[in-house]
Amino acid sequence: MRFMLVPFVSFVLASTGPSLATETVKEPLPVKALPVCSSHPNCVSSLATDKAHRMPPFRFTGPVEAAHERLLGIIRLMPRSEIVKDEPGYLAVIFRSKVFGFVDEAEFAFDEKSGEINFHSGARSGYYDFGVNRSRIERIRESFMEPKI
Repeated sequence: MRFMLVPFVSFVLASTGPSLATETVKEPLPVKALPVCSSHPNCVSSLATDKAHRMPPFRFTGPVEAAHERLLGIIRLMPRSEIVKDEPGYLAVIFRSKVFGFVDEAEFAFDEKSGEINFHSGARSGYYDFGVNRSRIERIRESFMEPKI
């Protein structure tokens, strides 16, 4: 009986060994595609190719989960912001203007390999936003880049 048990245990360990090893290896999250800015001057994006809409992505070091939580915390503190979707590697947010309630949509995609957070932020309607989206993203970037105390 003992001779049959050794091959059985060896078979079980050999067949489960690789699957246990792959569970500990963390695969990078797929990077979500973001929308493209239209020709209207009411949008900014880290992926835009033209100067009028382009802003650099946010940079982060360390775990992508920590960067995600940091950005999420900043956005939650912003007035009239609403998290629409929060999933690993991606945030979708709407911001409402104080007076008329105009809606701006923002999306953030975390690229773990490059250590970048790409974004798209634009007015849901209208043509011109008086630089509100650019200003908001600049404020978010400043808060994100501040050292933690």
